[in-house]
Amino acid sequence: MRDQFHFPDKHYFLSHSVGAQPISYDNFFRNGFADPWEKEGFHVWEPWFGAIDGFKRGLSAIIGAHPQDICPLSNVSDGASKIMLSLPERRRRRKIVLTEDDFPTMGFALAQGRRLGYEIVFLPGGARLADPDAWAPAFEDDVQLVAVMQVFSNTSVLSPVREIARRAREKGVFCLVDAAQAAGAVPVRLNEWRPDFALGTSLKYLCGGPGAAWMWADRESANQCAPLNVGWFSHKDPFEFDIKHFKYAEGVGRFTGGTPSVAPLAGALAGQNVINEYGVERVYEHNQRLLSRLADALPKGAFLSTIREGMRGSAVLIKVKDYAAAAAHLAQAGIHHDTRLGAVRVSFHLYNDENDVDALVKALEPHL
Repeated sequence: MRDQFHFPDKHYFLSHSVGAQPISYDNFFRNGFADPWEKEGFHVWEPWFGAIDGFKRGLSAIIGAHPQDICPLSNVSDGASKIMLSLPERRRRRKIVLTEDDFPTMGFALAQGRRLGYEIVFLPGGARLADPDAWAPAFEDDVQLVAVMQVFSNTSVLSPVREIARRAREKGVFCLVDAAQAAGAVPVRLNEWRPDFALGTSLKYLCGGPGAAWMWADRESANQCAPLNVGWFSHKDPFEFDIKHFKYAEGVGRFTGGTPSVAPLAGALAGQNVINEYGVERVYEHNQRLLSRLADALPKGAFLSTIREGMRGSAVLIKVKDYAAAAAHLAQAGIHHDTRLGAVRVSFHLYNDENDVDALVKALEPHL
């Protein structure tokens, strides 16, 4: 699949931040957005709606969902805020639970719940979060919502989403899954796991660029919610055009808001197409093989993040003696990476291979 992507340099290890651009991106963008606009004028909406529906269909195969349960968004933060502000009033349930290892955007968005009288509770981070019992405080009778990162962005810990969602539902707690670091690289099975909500982005392993984020919602759960941030596409009949009458759309559609941003959704189909052609299970197996090759090649104490098979996502943090020196050497070797906690952060995807791993190991060895 390597020949289906553009690369800025020799070895690209930044899929956890920005997935590589598919070579077919421009074609999908033109066919789904630009060409219809040029040729159809006012009548462009039919092909544009087709591009939105295509985005939902392509994504549904990747995240194990029905297309009608997916709502396009501009970013994950927008989705988190919409969900929190929509939850039904339950007087005894005044806590929102997340973890210290969550990506900050989730924490920033959910912390605004304090304005509504919620208490924000942070569970301790680390490898313990792979154990469902570490999430026990999230299932108390006073909890309204628990937010779960399927793969934590810094530690790469893989959360037991299925069990967390099951326990949350059993205890009447709303469960929100952040799949931003999972979708496209780790199997996601939303219909099977049945959390209440899930959020993700096309920017990373879905290789679709920014602006093509998404929300999934269990239909029963969505219908209990009343979003504050609405627009004409949140209406059960958007084309009714009665300014004095609003009725929520069924299911996740009520979270849509105003007119969807068609352009990024049309382009994001390119990444979905490649991933669906290969299959998420095969992507996951491929990435895990490369991670195991890296783990075998480096000393056991070289990793700051989880490297244990079955408990990791697709990224790792590698400790180095002097990050500035290591970064300069990696740049010379054409290795694209970033950093967290003074460590080298890299990730693997379907366009990486054994040669990339070996080049990374060779460049890192003097700095370990």
